[in-house]
Amino acid sequence: MIYLAVASIFILLSTIFIVFSVKKPSRPQEVTITEPVTVTLYTPEKSVPVGVPLSSVKFREIVWPRNQVPEDAVLDISKVLNYYSLEVISAGPPLRYSQISRDPVVTSLPLSPGMRAVSIEVDETTSVEGFARPGTRVDVTLTFKNDKTKALETRIIVQNARVLSLGGDPTVQPDALKNNKSSPKRTTLTLEVTPEEALIIQTARQTGRLGLLMRAPEDTSVAPVDSVSDRKIVDPNFQAKNKDDNRCISGTVRIGDKNYAIPCDRAGELVPLD
Repeated sequence: MIYLAVASIFILLSTIFIVFSVKKPSRPQEVTITEPVTVTLYTPEKSVPVGVPLSSVKFREIVWPRNQVPEDAVLDISKVLNYYSLEVISAGPPLRYSQISRDPVVTSLPLSPGMRAVSIEVDETTSVEGFARPGTRVDVTLTFKNDKTKALETRIIVQNARVLSLGGDPTVQPDALKNNKSSPKRTTLTLEVTPEEALIIQTARQTGRLGLLMRAPEDTSVAPVDSVSDRKIVDPNFQAKNKDDNRCISGTVRIGDKNYAIPCDRAGELVPLD
């Protein structure tokens, strides 16, 4: 009996040892799925004026922080290609639904009553590095070959003209003034002028090269300078016409200590300039 009891205890202890010595299966490792910290949005490659169909605009993808995505950001560009720009859309920030419209946008120039709008072609130089923008005022110049004097001449043909739009955009873009790259290398600029000045510009564009002179915001005066020729630059004493004589002058000559004007026909007498 004693042996039987000892054997039973031994078997029991062995069973308990085996049970506790067997390695318990490890709990499955939890996998945490985290969302990406950035999302892909869209922005135009260059500034888009008002009223432009988005189907004609080139967009590029941009990586944007998820926690900074605007609530109305466009997440799928293919869904808005039939929309139109409702405001000027700058390149860089994400495209938003508040900037676009399903319906075409009708814009008009802020033209004063009795005035006319006329457009000229400009580049980075003639647009004063892009600073000739809506709201600024400029003078219009014409550089041409004067058939009478045979001199290259630049003349102010319109003064104090208000800029209405640049590249079809009638809005003022302060940010663009800080970055010249936003200004197209070649585009058009629309001015507000009188009916007569509009005709002058339309005629002048067929005669020579048009240019712009930037004015100070508060300057509305009429400049006394009318024109300057290449001959006057080379010889400051040269005058296209003598003040007291209507004869055409082709050049100057110095005899002794005096300067004389040479008539264009070379047949008249020398005109003293001193």
